[in-house]
Amino acid sequence: MNFNLKRFPVGGRVLKTALAVTLAIFIAQQLGLERINLAAIVALITVQKTFYHSLLQSMAKIGSVLIGGVLGTTFSYFFGISPLGYGLVVIAAIYICLQLKWQEHIVLTAITAITVIFSSNGDTVPLLFSIQQIFTALIGAMSGLLFNYLFTPNHKKEVVQKLQQAEEGLRRAIDFIMHEMLEPGCNDEPFQEEVASLNQIIEVGLENSKLLQGEQRFIINRDTDSDRYYKTFLIFKSQLSRLEEMHNLARRIPVRIPQAASVIQLFRIVQKMQYRAVSGRKNHFAMVDRMINKMEERFADTEPPQTRAEFISQASLFHLFQEIKRYYRRMQEAPTVAVSN
Repeated sequence: MNFNLKRFPVGGRVLKTALAVTLAIFIAQQLGLERINLAAIVALITVQKTFYHSLLQSMAKIGSVLIGGVLGTTFSYFFGISPLGYGLVVIAAIYICLQLKWQEHIVLTAITAITVIFSSNGDTVPLLFSIQQIFTALIGAMSGLLFNYLFTPNHKKEVVQKLQQAEEGLRRAIDFIMHEMLEPGCNDEPFQEEVASLNQIIEVGLENSKLLQGEQRFIINRDTDSDRYYKTFLIFKSQLSRLEEMHNLARRIPVRIPQAASVIQLFRIVQKMQYRAVSGRKNHFAMVDRMINKMEERFADTEPPQTRAEFISQASLFHLFQEIKRYYRRMQEAPTVAVSN
């Protein structure tokens, strides 16, 4: 069951957090439990970006309350409500949490332990109070898990959208570079804007891929695609860096030279193959490999430049050709993922 909360202006996560807290308090009140704020706190913290992260948080919070309850019960038995007992139980709570690498749970563990000791000042038995605390925390955790499960975002859809945007952006960046080769000295601001936009898209895609990996930890007997998405974004990131280097090389070509036409033709083919490779369509790599070999032979037979401008242009073009080959080889490493609608 999956609801879409995007239509709510406050945001889906805000709404499901509020619902989880409301349900936790309602249940705790109906059961007549004390310290219902504990249920609210645990529900509040349990709601995360994915159900997997929610499960980890809920287990950690219940564990914190459990440890705090045991410590509070133990220290109240030996020290009562003396200041020494409070101080020692805080030290014990901090030490145990540090050993478990639960630094973010120290406060909840210590507060639970202190509250249990304080309860021994009244008619409540510390052990029973500890059990009640654990049960209250469990109510908050279950409420948070419930709404996080019902309102889980569709991270796969978001990842695929970012993949599509990134792949399209890389092809636009290639267009800018080919234009530089055809028109030396043209304005490069559009390219810089495209690079900035692509960097942001790729970073968001990597983050969403990690969230999808968390969701797919629960999938059994089925191949997951989150790792392929993540690897593709990493490849896109390295490809973007290579395109920036190509752009710098294209900017160093002061004059237009005849050899640029064949390099542009190769680049245009690689550009088309990139989309086909990522989307799982068949590519004729052997044909492109033969084309690259012939181009290398032509570069070797190129007549020596007559002017300094020609020398710089030929050297930059040859270096750019080498970068295109690296781009092409790296492109072949991209896993097959769906980027088309």
